[in-house]
Amino acid sequence: MNQSEKKPILVVGAGIAGLSAALRLSKSGHQVQVLDQNWMVGGCAGTYLRKHHLYESGATTLVGMEEFMPLGMIVRETGLDIQPIHLEIPMQIHFPNNRILTRYESLDQWIDEAEGFFGFKQAAFWKQAYTLADTVWRASTKYLDFPPANLSEAFSSMLKFKPADWQVLRKALISTNQWMKNQGMPLQGDFADFVDAQLLITAQSNAQQTNAAFGAAALAYPLFPNYYLPGGIGKLAQAMADLALKNGAQIQLRTAVQSIKKIGSAYEIQSNDQVWHADQVVSAIPVNNLIDLLGQRPAGIRDLRTESSLWSAFQTSFSVRQALPFQALHHQLHCERPIPHLAGKTLFVSFSHPNDSERAPDGSLVVSVSAHLDLSKPWNSEYKAEVEAEILIQLRERGFLVAQPDYVHSAAVGSWQKWTGRAFGAVGGYPQLNGLKPWQMNNAASGWPGLWLAGDTVYPGQGIPGAALSGWIAANRCLAALG
Repeated sequence: MNQSEKKPILVVGAGIAGLSAALRLSKSGHQVQVLDQNWMVGGCAGTYLRKHHLYESGATTLVGMEEFMPLGMIVRETGLDIQPIHLEIPMQIHFPNNRILTRYESLDQWIDEAEGFFGFKQAAFWKQAYTLADTVWRASTKYLDFPPANLSEAFSSMLKFKPADWQVLRKALISTNQWMKNQGMPLQGDFADFVDAQLLITAQSNAQQTNAAFGAAALAYPLFPNYYLPGGIGKLAQAMADLALKNGAQIQLRTAVQSIKKIGSAYEIQSNDQVWHADQVVSAIPVNNLIDLLGQRPAGIRDLRTESSLWSAFQTSFSVRQALPFQALHHQLHCERPIPHLAGKTLFVSFSHPNDSERAPDGSLVVSVSAHLDLSKPWNSEYKAEVEAEILIQLRERGFLVAQPDYVHSAAVGSWQKWTGRAFGAVGGYPQLNGLKPWQMNNAASGWPGLWLAGDTVYPGQGIPGAALSGWIAANRCLAALG
């Protein structure tokens, strides 16, 4: 059968995971067809234009670019060309009473800062966190068949293990809370609140629920180089899409998949206006959505969540003509008082780079403010104006907003459902749960031949690096199935 007679490999979803899979598959010379219901690529890591300014659709931070990390591996393997700006200060944490904690990239500088701020010794804790995180990052690009789909893969992974990897495995068996206790760290007060708030934005959970291996990587990510993409975080997705197209892939937007049927050993994919046939399908959408399209749950989907254990997000965005108010672009703000209808006690605030004229051509700053929404509680669209107003008030009170903002707009559950098509309007991936070990999470094998899973509801899909890695892993398994 010549190339023109081969059925294309279908990739459902043009977020970071789907585009990563498309890059890997198209690089190997296969015909690849990517379908997405949105009008732009990127999903929850896209950038959109409003009133001559570029706003983020969700994610705002970028890490994982070093050679031994997922995005670094993809750049190295594909020649992906992006030009990020290295951030000297990854983040600042704002506590009540105008106390600011600066998350320096330098481990020694950060230890000095943390010990001075919290008032107790913690060098051993952070050195161990950094070592664990470094090992986790390196393992992520070494064990591309993890979690194992069968005993043979499990045995193969065990043969590769080194002593440092076993230390990570041991930490995956205990909670971050237990690890902190073992290290003599306080489990209450400012430090514990700081840890829980950091884990909420990285693991979508807290220290009691997050295993220590993932917790170490989540807490230590500002200790690795963080970057800013001129033009917005969506430039990464666009660069991936452009390179996949150059490799011969096809990307069809505004194409909502309505059903996926297994017919013998192949699949029939029905969209709003077309039917495709494929022997191999990579699903880069949440597994909740996939089950709806399939009409049943494949055996390989071991972890399935509903609203009671998922988060949505409230996001307020605006442009403002003012100087950057603090040293960093990214900030976590511990609120002086609760904001009605929001979960948690923190806001995550990201500014555009002052020199990024592509995002703000008039010299202003573009600002994104996000917080968690508890999907187990009812949300009323009438809450939006109240929440937006209180967010702006607290930003003014804490020195983030010193001028009148332009074109303020906010998004909540309904917006996420409409924008991304994600079930329940859930974003951020599956939260870490105590007792659920990494090898028990969903992996790339769906349990159905030729159907592969990727995205942030599939291990290791948390964040941009994890989502990209999950797509790469799914593509690798697809290629192995094709021989």
